Amino acid sequence: MGFINSVQNKILLGFVLSIILFFSFNGNIAEAQNLSHYGMTVWLHVFAGIIWIGLLYYFNFVQVPGMGEALADTDGPGPAAIGKYIAPRALLWFRMAAATTLILGLVLLGVKGAIANAYMLAPGFQVIGLGAWMGTIMAFNVWFIIWPNQQKILGMKEATAEQIATAKKNAALASSINVILSIPMLLTMIAWHA
Repeated sequence: MGFINSVQNKILLGFVLSIILFFSFNGNIAEAQNLSHYGMTVWLHVFAGIIWIGLLYYFNFVQVPGMGEALADTDGPGPAAIGKYIAPRALLWFRMAAATTLILGLVLLGVKGAIANAYMLAPGFQVIGLGAWMGTIMAFNVWFIIWPNQQKILGMKEATAEQIATAKKNAALASSINVILSIPMLLTMIAWHA
């Protein structure tokens, strides 16, 4: 049972099961789902996006409110375990998923020769262009606002109490913007791939 409980093995087994499923259809699934190199890139893009947005929602809907309650509970265990063990690991997956999603999105646009058209919101590319802009803004927020501020909040970088208070406000604002943008961004991804 220990084998299936490791993070790496769960991911490995998921990919192995996907490969078995793919080959069990003798290639017919490739025709039905267009699982070419492009289709596989779409699949990986969506997979990384699910991890990214899932963690975004976890932080905003579970961890941050839970940390607030833990700080207010004078008789409880406090937020130290979350801040020391859970948050750094979750933030690593969060950053890597954001980068992977953005990079694979750019690869998909590049394969279609659509990067410039998308970012310039050219006719016929407005939907995916808006999605690309939202995804880019969200990835920027993750790497250049949320992560540096979380390092101060979690004590990974030295900061004064005032700097930590400011970091909390900045990280919360960028994270809230990402939640808001994630909903229409996901819609643009679905519309483009439909």
